[in-house]
Amino acid sequence: MSRHAALALVLATAVSTALADARGDCYAMTGDAAISACTEAIARDPRDVPSYISRAFELQEKGDYQRSIADYAKAVEIDPARWDAYQGRAWAYLKLGRPEAALRDAEAAVKLQPSAAQALDVRGHVLEALGRREEAIADFRRALTIEPRLGGSREGLKRLGATP
Repeated sequence: MSRHAALALVLATAVSTALADARGDCYAMTGDAAISACTEAIARDPRDVPSYISRAFELQEKGDYQRSIADYAKAVEIDPARWDAYQGRAWAYLKLGRPEAALRDAEAAVKLQPSAAQALDVRGHVLEALGRREEAIADFRRALTIEPRLGGSREGLKRLGATP
């Protein structure tokens, strides 16, 4: 192997290791540390959809719904089949008081992954916000058949005066 090829291999390995470290930290940490690690991972690979989704989730946890929506939108732009990006963005829209936008994304998430309890749960909350009680109850119940410990759906049913 030539000296140039060996140097290229060492550099590629170092970059790959640094990216793997940033990604690992992005997924393993929480709060500002996770946001920082995800930002680093995205800087190294601007098409790193899981890092956008992880950062969006952490931003959402901090109440920064606008930036969260932007990251979920980037994830959807890169990979339109990521139901979890639609689901997360739906929740952020709902928290911002934009239930119509939330419903579009919740519908997309359920269409892409009809057996995802989290997608059904979010759509149930959106439907509840829109006053579509019976549909919300149906989604909450269906979510609980998939994931019986899903607290959000259980609370939704309780608010609506329905039983699981």
